[in-house]
Amino acid sequence: MSVPLNLRDLAYLVAVAETGQFGEAARRCHVSQPTLSMQLKKLEERLGAPLFERGPRGAVPTLLGARIIAQARVVLREVERLVELARGESDPFAGTLRLGVIPTSGPYLLPLLLPGLKRAHPKLRLLLREATTARLLLQLNQGELDAAILSPPFDARGLVSAPIGREAFVVALPPAHPLAARAQLAPEELAGEPLLLLEDGHCFRDQALRLSERLGLTPHAEVRASSIESLRQMVSAGTGLALLPAFATVGPFAQGAAIVVRPLDHPEAARTLALVWRKSSPLGPALMQLAEELRHLLDAAAGDGRTGAGETERASATPVPQHEPPAR
Repeated sequence: MSVPLNLRDLAYLVAVAETGQFGEAARRCHVSQPTLSMQLKKLEERLGAPLFERGPRGAVPTLLGARIIAQARVVLREVERLVELARGESDPFAGTLRLGVIPTSGPYLLPLLLPGLKRAHPKLRLLLREATTARLLLQLNQGELDAAILSPPFDARGLVSAPIGREAFVVALPPAHPLAARAQLAPEELAGEPLLLLEDGHCFRDQALRLSERLGLTPHAEVRASSIESLRQMVSAGTGLALLPAFATVGPFAQGAAIVVRPLDHPEAARTLALVWRKSSPLGPALMQLAEELRHLLDAAAGDGRTGAGETERASATPVPQHEPPAR
């Protein structure tokens, strides 16, 4: 049996979930509290189950309510995007785009991309969020983001991925290290060296750890860094060696901590960067175009010698692989 729903009821539902109070939710929605309460009561009757536990300290979503509220947020945000598309007179880049990016790429990648995007789409308003892969995937699935720049592998049903570039891993060493005199390093030369890693939660940690296992490298048993910049400082202090993403070692990021950066001579010493979005997104065609533009911008940066990345991959929309374990 179908259950008739309307956007107004979904808006009431989300407002109560966010405020925890029927009165405050009613004020936010510009209706009286009895009207809002009555509409939600009717919604619960149609669904055949309570969506909130009502008590003296407010309204708390039930287990079913929490699931329905999460989907209601997705629906309302998609409708908002449809309205923005219509207002943009068929220009999907005339409104707001909520873009996420992983922290091991954001500070280094965005300066290469944002100026070109601004020139190409002066009406585009980017809202940027930086978070770990797991958090960005959650925000994508809940409709809080339109797209995100991530690095596979990860397991995310219902998403589409288009590669925008391939980024090499390089080795960071203290300047006085004997290997610093070499122009390029082979994996066997790093055997026995303590390899510094990021703390849990970063996809780059997982990627570096997998590579170190395949190459027989030795992760540092005790030290963990909270960011790429922390890794850089630890290497400078002589704590150990580290793998760094190439974008983090060029341009203004080549300054600062005293380290030496050398290429790692191995075909697997790299990662793919991709633009990822929901299959259901009305912005799908526009995001495919955006991925192609990002790829060209990174190609141009590589051609100018501003990056240490290899030639980027041509963007083509593909479902995200679902057989890999989730990367955090």
